[in-house]
Amino acid sequence: MADEIQVTAEGYQRLQETLQKERQRLEDAVASMAATLDDARDLEDRSLEAAQIDLPSMEARIVELEDVLARAVIVDTPQNQDEVRLGSVVVLQDEQHHRELRVQLVSAVEVDALAEGATQVSEDSPVGQALLGRRVGDTFEVEVGAGRARYTVKGIAPA
Repeated sequence: MADEIQVTAEGYQRLQETLQKERQRLEDAVASMAATLDDARDLEDRSLEAAQIDLPSMEARIVELEDVLARAVIVDTPQNQDEVRLGSVVVLQDEQHHRELRVQLVSAVEVDALAEGATQVSEDSPVGQALLGRRVGDTFEVEVGAGRARYTVKGIAPA
């Protein structure tokens, strides 16, 4: 079996919902294409061409999601966390900008820019790699964009 992918329970649920949406999109596109074919008098119909171009990318996304879900292992997030783990919600003090940030450490496959709540940080990112295993009070520096950022872990909570 291929490598396991650790995900949070919430991330697994979002991936399942995304898979269902993608399957529905594909089903709708196929139905639309069939209707266009039935109505087409001109085989160079532009909407038919667009649908044919989109189908392979939809199918590829579905295969990708199915693969991720098949390899997914849901990680437990203990109620009392003494160190940052996958799924942890962490309060960071941004030393340079004198502000607090609330982030959740997630696997790369679960990152959702539109997710509500804490900003999601991939465990593969520089900040995510630096966060893993940290404890309250730890200060660390990380390369971000054009410079370095310095953060202090102020709190850790389960997702």
